[in-house]
Amino acid sequence: MTGRLLISLVTAASSLAVAASPASAGGRSVSCYQPVVEPAAYATRLETVVVRPAETVYDVVPARYGWGTREVLVEPGGVSDTILPAEYRFVEKQIVLEPARVIARSTPPVYRTVNQQVVVDPGGERWEWRIVDGKRVYCRIVVPPRYGTRPTTVVVEPGRQWTEVVPARYGVSREKVLVRPESVQRYVVPPRYETVREWVMIEPERRVARIIPPEYGTREVTVKVQEERSGWRQVHLGGSC
Repeated sequence: MTGRLLISLVTAASSLAVAASPASAGGRSVSCYQPVVEPAAYATRLETVVVRPAETVYDVVPARYGWGTREVLVEPGGVSDTILPAEYRFVEKQIVLEPARVIARSTPPVYRTVNQQVVVDPGGERWEWRIVDGKRVYCRIVVPPRYGTRPTTVVVEPGRQWTEVVPARYGVSREKVLVRPESVQRYVVPPRYETVREWVMIEPERRVARIIPPEYGTREVTVKVQEERSGWRQVHLGGSC
């Protein structure tokens, strides 16, 4: 029986039990059930088991020796520095001793003193009182102009101005100039080696891992193939159900 069927039977049996109660009081049973227990089921089968597990063992491979060569340093190298002094030379070049310049020149004006005629009295007409024939009369008088001389300074020759250019004056100077600065010349002396022959280890001792596979066997084991189950089974009782 399946679990669902067992639950259905248990439920039905419970209902029948309730329904059968009146039968004990004189009613008729229609169907009857009794509880049943189905034991667990077992089976025997072969199972693979590990008789001996896998194992890793190490084999020692001894070191290997032989003749070999190697380079040895006989004389170390080095660096040698040589100082090269600076190099100079003298050069001549033209220089200005006195630059060109402009000089202003001038001559003063020439003067002379001359006597110049000038009008002392311009003359003309004027009115004045006079006594004529014992009578005082007011007369118009004509006065001629009156001249004289006076010294006057005149320019005989005017002054003048001009410029003169004085050219530059040159010379030669001797100057020390750098042709090549001081420098350091470096010489590298390489190291010197020699080859020597000696008994050497070619290959060191080593351990090689080796895996031993596991060993398997079979054995009989009992396994449960079905759990214990309980349920209800219908029974027929004579004269009742």
